[in-house]
Amino acid sequence: DRMRVRPYNPEPLELVATALWPIPPGASAAVLHEDHVLGPTPETYMLGPGEGNVHELFALEDCAFFDIVVPSYDPAQGRACTYYALMSGGMALGHHPILVPSDAGDFGTEELRYAGPRFEPPAAFLGGAAQEDQRW
Repeated sequence: DRMRVRPYNPEPLELVATALWPIPPGASAAVLHEDHVLGPTPETYMLGPGEGNVHELFALEDCAFFDIVVPSYDPAQGRACTYYALMSGGMALGHHPILVPSDAGDFGTEELRYAGPRFEPPAAFLGGAAQEDQRW
């Protein structure tokens, strides 16, 4: 039971240059953060808000994943969930694929209240030292 995770760092297209055809609004260059295979034993894998937060998941074998989003998505608080697709045939300078906003297709999420133990992200996840008001 294995899964491949490919997280990307979106970079503004004006910083990496664009292809010669019109690029859709909201598009960005997709700079690969890492390419990681999880499994077959259960593993914990964390993505933060600053690096690798745009990610693809591929089932290499039958598998499942449990995604905990902390804090939860909330468009009113600036934490909207945006779905992207890799633009076919489009490449930015440096041969990075281009991410374009898209709909979620048949994928969906459901918000549930977390009833497990208190979660405290590592200090590096918070950009330094964990502070009391940043714990979830």
